[in-house]
Order: sequence, then C-alpha cells, then structure tokens
Amino acid sequence: MADFVQAPEQDVVISSRVRLARNYQDLPFSPKLTREAAEEVISRAHEAMKNSPEGGAFSLLRVNDLGDDERRRLVEHHLISYDLLKYPQRSAALISSGETVSVMLNEEDHLRIQGLLPGMQLERSAELAFNADDALGAQNVYAFDPQWGYLTSCPTNVGTGMRASAMLHLPAITQNGQIGAIMQAVAKLGLTVRGLYGEGSEAQGDLYQLSNQVTLGRSEEDVIRSLQAATEQIVGHERAMRERAEKKDMYALQDKLLRSWGEAVNARLMSAKEFMRRYSDIRYAASMGYLHAPLRALDCLMMDLQPGSLAVQAGKLIGEREGEILRAKLLREQLLKLVAD
Repeated sequence: MADFVQAPEQDVVISSRVRLARNYQDLPFSPKLTREAAEEVISRAHEAMKNSPEGGAFSLLRVNDLGDDERRRLVEHHLISYDLLKYPQRSAALISSGETVSVMLNEEDHLRIQGLLPGMQLERSAELAFNADDALGAQNVYAFDPQWGYLTSCPTNVGTGMRASAMLHLPAITQNGQIGAIMQAVAKLGLTVRGLYGEGSEAQGDLYQLSNQVTLGRSEEDVIRSLQAATEQIVGHERAMRERAEKKDMYALQDKLLRSWGEAVNARLMSAKEFMRRYSDIRYAASMGYLHAPLRALDCLMMDLQPGSLAVQAGKLIGEREGEILRAKLLREQLLKLVAD
C-alpha cells in the first residue's frame, strides 16, 4: 500500500478544489461551438500546455476515445464532470500525472481548469489552478471585460470565473439532523452545500461539497478566505459533535461504527450504496482512533470502488452482481491490508 501522508484537517476535510472557467476571445462560446471550433480549443490548450514548464506531466484524453467505465472513473475521481460527457465528440481533458490538475475542454466553457488536493489546502489548490491558467493563456487571449471580468457561458460564473470548494465528511452533523441549519447559515455568506459530485447530486456517505456561489464583485483572495473561514467553523462544529457523541455513550458509538468494519471485512456482496454507508462509518471510526487506518487511503479506496473505477480495475464490462462481488472482495483485502500496515 502506498505511503499516505496525513493532509491538513483530514479528519473532516477530504479534499480542496479550485476551478476556473475561461473562454477564448475569438471563438464562439460552447452553446454555439462548431466541431471545428471545438477542435481548435483542444489544439490550442494542448499546445499551450506542452510548451509550459510542466507540460510533460500532462496527458490529453479525448472523451470519444474512452470507454464508458473509464469516463465514469474520471468523474468518480473528480477529474472531470458529468457535463463533459454530454458532448463526447468534441470534448477532452488534460490531466496531470499526479491527478492534482485537470483541464476540461469544451464543457460549459472552453476551459475548466482545476487544482485538486487532499485535506484543507485551498490556497495551494488555487495556486495549481492559476499556474495552469497562466500557461494556457500565455499565447491566447481570454474573453474578458474590464467591468465584468472573465466572460463565461453561464452568467453565474462571470467575474473571477472561480469556484472553490471543500469536500467535507460530516457524519456527526448529519446524524444530529443539523445539515439543514448548516446550509441556511452558509447561504448567508454566499456559499452553498452540494452532494458528492456537485450540483444536483446526492450526499452519499455523509460527504458534502461546500463552495462559493458568487463570482462577481469579489476577488479570488476574498472568496478563498471566506470559504476557508466557513470550512474551519464547520470542521470545529463537526469535531464538537463527535466529541459529544463519544462522551454521551462511547460504547454505543464504537459499536455502531465498528460493526460496519466487521461487516465490510466479512461481506461477500457489497452494493455501491451500502459501501458508501460502511465507508462513512469506517472513516468516522478511524478519525476517532478506534481503527488504525490512514484516512487518505480510505478516501482513495472509496473512489476506487465506485462502479466505473471498479470496472476499469476488472479490465472488462461487469454487471451489477459481478460488481458487488468484486467490490466486497477488494474491500476485504484492502481494509485488512490497511490495518496490517
């Protein structure tokens, strides 16, 4: 098993992501993008990245050349969005070897540039995204208005074009029925809470994305500071709720969480939905010190055992039943190995 270094605030913050929306000034925006213009976007971005100092670390993946399972794996690892898959004939992605930077080409905008890191690393994620932004814009002019900022296909992204987010594991807050109150509180700060895969997605495994809603009239630094402060408050609240649950009845909490471990290491069938419930309990147990398993390793395992990623590992198309058998097998093996290490 790889050596997983603990990231900042990783007991609650799974990952940080900063995404930038950009469009080339001289090409039609995505709703009116022709196949020829879409190909020009891909060519420009690929050439610009190749000419950058980090160019050798990036691979160009054309969506049309990928199988359905590989496409889903990229979504499950948060490297591309489901929206990119709507136009497979014209879309592509540039992905760094460490999968910390990805650039979606011809999604809602010409370029969706993102930096992605484990734990609470919003500033560093922003740095990765802006470095890629500089490389991509070095020889091409972006659509930009002195008054409005960066121009985008959707008016909600006009301005900085930046969406920053933190992926949070909030089992104690969820179990205490306080997610609604959190959502109302952050909305007053211009932030929003979404599910595992962003807008419109379900909050599986007690995982939530906290991100900014406003991109116009606020600087990038201000957005990062605001999101960082809100995340720190939620982290503190989640930790307090966990401590309260432990003080109230530690044996009951341990029993609930460790039963999921016992079922996971003995199961012979594991659906994706059940797996996310077990993962949340196991991660919660590890964060409380009831299990000695690296949190980052558990998070990587969570992504690797999603349906698309699982099929890629199998090397073939697999049905639901085959997936449940393989997921249970890999889950048993990896969990026992994690604790043994």
